[in-house]
Amino acid sequence: MNNATSEEFYVDVKQVGTLPVPEFCHVGELSLAVYCQGDPSKPNIVLVHGYPDNSSVWNLLADQLANEFYIIRYDVRGAGNSTPPADRSGYLLAHLQADLEAVAAQFCTHPKFHLVGHDWGSVQSWESVSCPRFQSKILSYTSISGPCLDHVGHWFRRRWRKRGGSLAIINQVFRSWYIWFFHIPLLAPLLWRVALGRSWPRLMRMVEGISTGSEGVQDSAQRWRDGVNGIELYRANCLRRFRHPRQRFSTLAVQLVIPLQDRFLSADLYSEISEWVPNLTVCHVDGGHWLPLSHSTELTMLIAGFVNQRAP
Repeated sequence: MNNATSEEFYVDVKQVGTLPVPEFCHVGELSLAVYCQGDPSKPNIVLVHGYPDNSSVWNLLADQLANEFYIIRYDVRGAGNSTPPADRSGYLLAHLQADLEAVAAQFCTHPKFHLVGHDWGSVQSWESVSCPRFQSKILSYTSISGPCLDHVGHWFRRRWRKRGGSLAIINQVFRSWYIWFFHIPLLAPLLWRVALGRSWPRLMRMVEGISTGSEGVQDSAQRWRDGVNGIELYRANCLRRFRHPRQRFSTLAVQLVIPLQDRFLSADLYSEISEWVPNLTVCHVDGGHWLPLSHSTELTMLIAGFVNQRAP
């Protein structure tokens, strides 16, 4: 188990670079914006962003990793420059897995690649990481602040049966208040449109100690669009998987990065993950939920070290 040291709490992201010129991957009727940088001959790393971000959240990390690797990142469906599906069913995990497969097939320059996900990018990537058919394409997986929904469903059941486990459940339910809020019709999209979109930089500074007032990070109009669209990720998948969790195992080398100051996910949520992922490395970073913005240097070292140990 590793522990990364903390950077200064207040982090100014105004030096974030701009995204590379997008290329596009077509999956059915949708078009996904893909951004590549680095030397294509080097090992490939695919980065999958979370909610309510787009690929710009990786700018600091990608700029550092591109010195040693070929970096492929994409705006998930409904975010950034990617088109949204026509209805909620288009956000199901199976479609998100198909997106990753399509991007990897079109843009990876090696038969196998390393995968990194943050927040919902990590949540959706577990679908591929635990897919027996697709695991052979992935050399390693680094998961940052995003558990497998099926694992969470099993965790809830086991904690409920365990003596004193109800306190852990109550703690996590309160931490994940936004999941239940997002299921309220009309209210969550309205809040994004009238307040959260333009207030997001201020909230990030207050809650995470991060200034996101930079080019390459969404403006308020883009932010509320991504925020509204991404609500469907939660509505399409969370309760479904919590109620009927599947057995999701992975034989891959997985690096789990747990922020010690994560306000949304408790460390206990990952306490049983080794049952599902036997080849597991756990690292703790003394930071908040948005480590790609606040602790990019630590993440670069963790990812690069993990990837270099697992060269094909």
